[in-house]
Amino acid sequence: MEEVKEAQKEKPGARHPAHQATLFLEGRLGEEGFQSPRLPRECRVAVAGYALSQPEEHRGEGVFTLWPRTDEEGRLTEAHVALKLKRPLEGPELVVHGILLHADRRRLVVLVQPKSGEAFKLVLGRARGFTAFLEPRKAYRLEGALRGGRLLAERAFPLGKWVLARKGERPLPEPIEGDRNPHLEGRRKAPAPGEAGERREEAQRPAPAPPGPEGPPKPPKEARPPREGRGQVMGLVGVEASCVVWSSPGGGPDGGAPCVGLRIYHLFFSPSFWSTIPLPPYPLNPYGKRVGVWGMG
Repeated sequence: MEEVKEAQKEKPGARHPAHQATLFLEGRLGEEGFQSPRLPRECRVAVAGYALSQPEEHRGEGVFTLWPRTDEEGRLTEAHVALKLKRPLEGPELVVHGILLHADRRRLVVLVQPKSGEAFKLVLGRARGFTAFLEPRKAYRLEGALRGGRLLAERAFPLGKWVLARKGERPLPEPIEGDRNPHLEGRRKAPAPGEAGERREEAQRPAPAPPGPEGPPKPPKEARPPREGRGQVMGLVGVEASCVVWSSPGGGPDGGAPCVGLRIYHLFFSPSFWSTIPLPPYPLNPYGKRVGVWGMG
């Protein structure tokens, strides 16, 4: 029902061609009701319209107009007998004017909005061979028949163009039938200038030769840089590091007192340790004596 409510939203004062769903069947209307051998047994039948208000004029045998209702598969579930035709039937057995809500290869879902009364959905099956594309949200006149207890659509017309033709304001539009919709052909996007030539040239290019059993040759792998050896010098690193130094006769290795100074070291890499060796000449300690330096990091 959400689809029905959305399609009912129209601008104030907007008018559309009269929507209808009419099935024309031969039968007999009597005091016991309407009977027709073509109606499925499970279909509910009621009398409405002129057949109800003027029963004496519409009783008997003939071709009657019925207002149909269907289930989601297009099976006829209900029919209201409206009147008996005064002249032979001319035209299709089923006529539906409405807005197409959904279309696929198997069925069409149509919203019918009559001038008076509540809108309703009608589901029509596609007759064999009727596979043409129909645009959703467009109004169509669908023509078909009742076959095997189901309503089937056999062809269609754009409803607005059909109404103008009926009024004599334009020729009758081409029908949409089979797998062809002539009203969409003029709106197909044309190729851009030069695009057709490019496509033609691309199609004429020879196809690349298929690769052999071993496939295309692989590009050569880039040579990897040699790995660093054991104990190899990584370079001269300028680092200011604080270290502890001792004078010659003090409390260090030679008995001198400790002091703090700054050095620049060579860095050597070894898998087991880092060693730091200061650059010569050794600086003087605060007592004016040269000192030896040990550094491990």
